[in-house]
Amino acid sequence: MTKRKSWSITDVHRFRDDRLIMYKQSTTRNWYSKFFTEGKYKVTSLGTTHFNTAKESALDWYDELRFSQKHGVPVHGIKFKEIIEPFDKYQQVQVKSGELTPQLYKDYRIKLEGPIRRYFKNHLVQDIQLKQLNEFRVYRIDTDGLKHTSVTHDFVVIRLLLKYCLLQDFIKSLPEFPRKSKKEKPNPRPWFNFDEWEILKQKSRERIKLSRSVRTRHDRQQLHDFMVWMVHTGMRVSETLSTRFMDVEIKEKGKSPFETRIKIQGKTGYRVARGLIGSVRAYQRIGKRNPDHKETDLLFPHHHKDGLNELLKSCDLKRDNHGRVRNAKSFRSTFIMYRLIAKRNLKEIETNCGTSATTIRKYYAKFLDVDMYDDSFTDLPSDMDND
Repeated sequence: MTKRKSWSITDVHRFRDDRLIMYKQSTTRNWYSKFFTEGKYKVTSLGTTHFNTAKESALDWYDELRFSQKHGVPVHGIKFKEIIEPFDKYQQVQVKSGELTPQLYKDYRIKLEGPIRRYFKNHLVQDIQLKQLNEFRVYRIDTDGLKHTSVTHDFVVIRLLLKYCLLQDFIKSLPEFPRKSKKEKPNPRPWFNFDEWEILKQKSRERIKLSRSVRTRHDRQQLHDFMVWMVHTGMRVSETLSTRFMDVEIKEKGKSPFETRIKIQGKTGYRVARGLIGSVRAYQRIGKRNPDHKETDLLFPHHHKDGLNELLKSCDLKRDNHGRVRNAKSFRSTFIMYRLIAKRNLKEIETNCGTSATTIRKYYAKFLDVDMYDDSFTDLPSDMDND
């Protein structure tokens, strides 16, 4: 059995009324510094063999820690799990102020209380750096079977919590986060082509007629209008679920049909979106079903996830032709694809959907093919007919 190499403290110096000790160890050449607080020693290597440089670093290190300590920051650090509750209260304030949507708050909380807490709970927040984040990514892939791109959603929540720690002076800077692999290629977002969308609507209407109770009929009507609303507005799921009656205005477009104007406090901030005629009809049907609604009431107070899954499976539309799973987000994708096929420019779609032209090119426009356009694509100007 190999014995551990023993070491001893040499060349001791004391500062700050003898509370700060600077010393050397027999096994290394660099200076060290320590002081006793909160029940144990806080120790650091000063990273130099030069006395005056080491002394200056030790004094700065000590003064900075003591200053933070006076402002409620433990010298020995704060564990990740101790930050979750105050961070949650901070997020609730963000919801009340309109900076964060209730749906995003709920999503962040689920992630934070789940795998993120499970992994980082006993980590000190100031010790979370690129190395620890990379190790977390490997853990999520190996333990939970996630893909690299899926872990980036966890990093969004971790970054928000660490930004809160920075705001509270618990840490001095944000760590670098892992970058996406260059090998990762964006997949097209699942959507419904025109034929599939017609099949889905028809099946939904049939299910409404076959409802056996008032409650089931109401839920299926709400689900139907939820689908129509999203396909005709391009809003995110979280934005749709937080839309109130007071946020919607119906406007007439001259002699043509009406449209909706929706005030949205979404993921990318405040914007006003324009909805197609289908959103007008969905809005009117919802209002008719709820004649006593208040202006502050939600259009869609429930998500109806299970009902949507049942509907998609009954039409054999849960997966697209490439095996990608469809869900409520696919209706926003459908809106974007329909607008691209209709030859609307990227700036219009970008503004209406609250996303970037880069995202639209990367996940939507990139996957258009010639079969998606109508026959006018190959029409020639009249002066070219005889070429």
